[in-house]
Amino acid sequence: MQDPALRDDYSVAARVFARRILAHYAVVRLLVAPALQPHLIAAYAFLARTDDLADQGPLHERLPRWRAWSEQVTAGLDSGQAQDPVLRAFLHTVSVRQLPHHWVHTYLKATDEELHFTGHATEADFQRYVDHLALPALMLIEDLQHEGGGDADFRSRCRSFAEGLQRLDFLTDLTEDLGEGRLYLPQEDLDRFGVTRAALEQGQDTEAVRELIAFTCRRTRQALTDARALPAATAPSFRPLQRALLELAEHQLSRVERTGSAVTRRTVGYGIRKPLAVLFRERRAMRNGASRGE
Repeated sequence: MQDPALRDDYSVAARVFARRILAHYAVVRLLVAPALQPHLIAAYAFLARTDDLADQGPLHERLPRWRAWSEQVTAGLDSGQAQDPVLRAFLHTVSVRQLPHHWVHTYLKATDEELHFTGHATEADFQRYVDHLALPALMLIEDLQHEGGGDADFRSRCRSFAEGLQRLDFLTDLTEDLGEGRLYLPQEDLDRFGVTRAALEQGQDTEAVRELIAFTCRRTRQALTDARALPAATAPSFRPLQRALLELAEHQLSRVERTGSAVTRRTVGYGIRKPLAVLFRERRAMRNGASRGE
């Protein structure tokens, strides 16, 4: 990257990404081919900046801040210019990698609607949530590996991964979301097992709550299992990261399954040993492949 101003923009994006999710930043640095790293960093930083603007603070403060950002992003997609360095880096990435603009527009529209989120009534509502928010957000990352975006088969495999990650996020962040007055599990699932929202908020350890969590875990497991077809459609330079993300998601789900109804009382992370083992294994495979000229 020859332009000093552009290098500065990407450096700002790197700091934003590293501050937000240091572990993911390190994984990108270690498992992604150097040519693709700045673009992934710019996309992750854009998602982090957008999420923070939409999610932090009282709603009456967030709304004007969010709308100003959304308008700046939309205008930037047309002009290629922006005042914010993170957005400038992302717009450059969008242009260089020919990222389809519709993913950005769909993601912004769904994020705007998320500001007024009151819950999913049905599984169909959740599936629309995946299509309109989770999948577009994931594609801002995944589609960077294919200039102009991947084909329909690639998007279908990404869709399974997006569903699995979103269900997993609902489980691992359940206690935090409940504390902030949000519940993302579909109401019809609660009704299926006779679980009230109050029971989840109070962290009750009942058979009904355990069944609800186990049911959600099974759905999550199925989506992640379906997503195992994704690495085969992934570009070689992106494959180590893809394998690592999939394996870590399945590992985190296993921790949720062991935690059971206690997910209503504490968040569930990855731990340390497994992420390090996966990281070192994929890094070693990359080096071995490079030494063989692959």
